[in-house]
Amino acid sequence: MIGPEPPPLTGMEIATRALLRELDFVGIGYRRVNTADPGDILGNRGRWTVHNVNAALRHAFLSARHAFARDVSVVYLPIAQGFPALFRDLTFMAIAHAARKPVIVHLHGGALREVYESQPSPVRALLRAIVGRAALGIVLTAELRPALECLLPRSRVAVVENGVDLPELEGERPDRPSRRVEVLFLSSLYRRKGVLAFVEGFGIASKHDSALRATIAGGWPDRATRTETLELVQRLGLEAEVTFVGAVEGGQKAQLFRRADIFCFPSLIVEGQPLVILEAMAAALPVVATAYPGIAATVLDAETGLLIEEPSPKAIAEKLLHLAQRPDERARLGAAARERYEMLYTQRAFGERMINVLRPFLEPTPVRLKALGEPGPPT
Repeated sequence: MIGPEPPPLTGMEIATRALLRELDFVGIGYRRVNTADPGDILGNRGRWTVHNVNAALRHAFLSARHAFARDVSVVYLPIAQGFPALFRDLTFMAIAHAARKPVIVHLHGGALREVYESQPSPVRALLRAIVGRAALGIVLTAELRPALECLLPRSRVAVVENGVDLPELEGERPDRPSRRVEVLFLSSLYRRKGVLAFVEGFGIASKHDSALRATIAGGWPDRATRTETLELVQRLGLEAEVTFVGAVEGGQKAQLFRRADIFCFPSLIVEGQPLVILEAMAAALPVVATAYPGIAATVLDAETGLLIEEPSPKAIAEKLLHLAQRPDERARLGAAARERYEMLYTQRAFGERMINVLRPFLEPTPVRLKALGEPGPPT
């Protein structure tokens, strides 16, 4: 098991932690290479730095030590969608190939095909040679298959949709003015996640409906993005309407979802199946989000939320105003979102899907046991 766990609180870290919990739940043993950096900050990601290179080399050494172990039967790796992190992941895969262990790659986004096609021929050849040897690739929805099928045949790409649990909170929703409508934006506060577009769109909407309030939750990747966002809030005169609460998790995150009436995630980049959207559905919130393939397969337009084709401030404002002025529709969409979540997107449903995909690689066979020299099932 190679991959990061929180902190920081981003989708891949949370998904890796969820998978580890499921492996523990069913009693599947594993060796662990945690690629998270305790001193990491969001703005340090995706950069060629001495610190990052040293960390990658250290993790490569640990990966080699575990991949060549006799009790390991498969190597699992969530892969990055951009360089230099993807070069690090190619190293992990090359080590596993050298150890003659099957590799399972798990793609948590939807942009790998675009990254692959944008590379020069030698890099594309390298990706085909290493990723193309994976025994299995996992994508988050059927609509995201093309993101991996540029490197793997269709027969070696499986769909495993995400799942997550939101802590249950007892008691009634907090009191507030009856007309107030709370909108929640929760993500890592990169520009590409749409935080600036959200603020501008919310500003347009709030001029037409004074009952709107916004909460923005998440960690800042850098000082420049923070400064630009706060200056935009001030320029639009939204200081009284917009609240920043920083990074949240656990009960604090659940409380934010519970206080909200609408969840908005107008990401500017091609997303996979964001866990934060599943959390909003678990909280029975209507979701306003960009209609990327993985999101559109999860949030059903006009059934569990409202989708926007382009995350422009105008489009965001239109959807927010539509829901703000229609409490009955908010309730209908939110109830349907919760029902869809309970049917498809719980932590346990995710665990069952993942274990079903992993188990064929873990079933002991006489040939494998003889080769490994082990009396019991491999890890």
